[in-house]
Amino acid sequence: MPTSTNSHLSIQALCSRLRFRHLQLLEALGRSHNMHIAAQQLNVTQPAATKILRDIEETLDVELFERLPREMKPTEMGLFVLQFAHENLKLAGKFVEELDNMKRGGYGVIQVGATYGVAPLLSPCIVRMKERHPRTSILVLERTSDLLLEQLREKTLDFVIARPRGEDQHDRFDFRNIGATRMWVVANPRHPLLQKENLTLAELMEWPWIVQPRTTPTRQLFEGALADNGLTSPVSLVETTSIFMFLQLLQASDMLAVLPSSAVGTFVERNQLAKLPIHFARRIEDYGVMTRRGDQPSLMVVEFIDIVLEVAHEELHQPGSDGDD
Repeated sequence: MPTSTNSHLSIQALCSRLRFRHLQLLEALGRSHNMHIAAQQLNVTQPAATKILRDIEETLDVELFERLPREMKPTEMGLFVLQFAHENLKLAGKFVEELDNMKRGGYGVIQVGATYGVAPLLSPCIVRMKERHPRTSILVLERTSDLLLEQLREKTLDFVIARPRGEDQHDRFDFRNIGATRMWVVANPRHPLLQKENLTLAELMEWPWIVQPRTTPTRQLFEGALADNGLTSPVSLVETTSIFMFLQLLQASDMLAVLPSSAVGTFVERNQLAKLPIHFARRIEDYGVMTRRGDQPSLMVVEFIDIVLEVAHEELHQPGSDGDD
């Protein structure tokens, strides 16, 4: 148990006494709050697990858990140490995964997250990266910005393409701006509205729509545009976050949707979807590449980020991209 509140813990003492086995026990205790269950998960006896915890507390000179009759409750200092254990075990897991990949002839693993609207931007980036490094493994996670930033903070992603969510995010992450997403109203190429001239947003309200949830920036822009024009939401709505559901319903029906050009631009070029001549005065906050502040990404991650920025720059400056907001 702790002996002094003033003892100084050096990095040398920490490295010589703290083991990954200790971190595993802390992780198990943090999840279960039960020493018996934690011991079972580590495949050791309960007395052995108790001794490991006692050794950790003596090394750190703090009490990490309250010994209550029915549970092991983390103290305030314990929660701080549990976060350290969780992050380092995550880092060790990624190290083992990448090392195994490299031993089998690969060049490491890149884990990237992207919001639904900009995820299609990654396709040409991945192709370009694989041309340079065919044996690099790239894992892509597609979610909303808030969930992506939480996983970035937990170090389960190397970087994300997202929008900042709150002022405190600027203290945790570095942000490299890519630009605003152009929003398009799209439909299938045979939609009757494509034959009309001087189309207004009000005329579109008579048709069924596919929309994202109200908490998303795209939906908020849509609702704001309706309010600016004195309109209420369409009566017939299908709500989803799946870009594949959007595309399937648009191609199979007369539904309408407002989506980022980065998500549907290729389909419009191939005449699989059509863009209606509706322009939005409102703009969505710029998105960009976000990394953990103070971290040093691997050379592979840095190169892939450079490719993402290159491709995004090309997309924003391609012919016809200006004035489409």
